[in-house]
Amino acid sequence: MALNFRVSVRETSNQSVALQLYGDFDASSACELINVLEKNVKRSRKVAIDTDQLRTVNAFGLDVFLPSMSRLNNTRADIQVTGRFSEVFNEV
Repeated sequence: MALNFRVSVRETSNQSVALQLYGDFDASSACELINVLEKNVKRSRKVAIDTDQLRTVNAFGLDVFLPSMSRLNNTRADIQVTGRFSEVFNEV
């Protein structure tokens, strides 16, 4: 786990979860976020990921994350990315 990365998970309703990303997003951060998402898409219909609190987004981190994001989007959960880095996360 990256020392300068954190994911805050908050249930917003019975079947919705909001994730807030903090710090620098790199390959180890991508793995951590994938693990958090895999746990939450099983029990939620909507997952919102807010990228406003990220400082940087590493290209290799995206290379690790985006294929899993594509796979997770094919589950029953609707995953939406918002915030200032949303465009780079939505390139799937």
